[in-house]
Amino acid sequence: MTLGVSATSADAPGVTPVTAGPDTSAVVALVNSSSPAGDLFNGQFCGGVLVAPDLVLTAAHCVRTRRPASVDAVVGADNLCRNAPVPGRRLYVRRIVPYPSGRITDAALLILTGAATTTPARLPAAGDQTPAAATEFGWGRNGYGGVAPCRRTAVPLRFVPANRCATAQRALGIAPYPDRQLCAVPGPDATRNTCTGDSGSPVLDGGSPATVLGVVSWGPSCRMDDVGVYARAGVLREWTENKGM
Repeated sequence: MTLGVSATSADAPGVTPVTAGPDTSAVVALVNSSSPAGDLFNGQFCGGVLVAPDLVLTAAHCVRTRRPASVDAVVGADNLCRNAPVPGRRLYVRRIVPYPSGRITDAALLILTGAATTTPARLPAAGDQTPAAATEFGWGRNGYGGVAPCRRTAVPLRFVPANRCATAQRALGIAPYPDRQLCAVPGPDATRNTCTGDSGSPVLDGGSPATVLGVVSWGPSCRMDDVGVYARAGVLREWTENKGM
């Protein structure tokens, strides 16, 4: 998804508030390190998820042109509204490690300067079966030109077959990589698709700890009927356990 946030700090209409489901304590907001504590929302540019006490998984395109010192990770973030209490812990980024396959796998690890006390989310094994549905958690807009919420919201997703995903990508002149990507559309209870500001945010399943199925990569638009593409987390497990080595 295209990077960016709205300047407003009002909750966006038509978004689904976070409800009971996967443990979201490992969800991360990526913010500009220059953002003051009382206005993190206007510095939020992507999401991520804690996968080890000192590791955040996000989309590579979120941090491809950024220096580690310019990025902070707010672990367990939810409310980023101006002058409101921000839950979670703000940690500095020491190193950025993009996945070695370049743009084929849109993933990167952020190595933190300290360890978070939050329980990390788990990554599935490469051969684990993908469930039919899961939920994305982030701060994306409610459509192109729409406003972004300063509260984290949930987007119920329904995964689609690889052939539908491949057809959608080839129509845009993009080569599909089904072993590296998941594709999904909003579920029946969703009020929006993943959109600008959601990049790098996790798609979670299960209880506590939650399982990371993927992170938001890109989509042709934010329309409800468009297929979104997510970097598949299962293929990243060994790389993550080795801290990108």
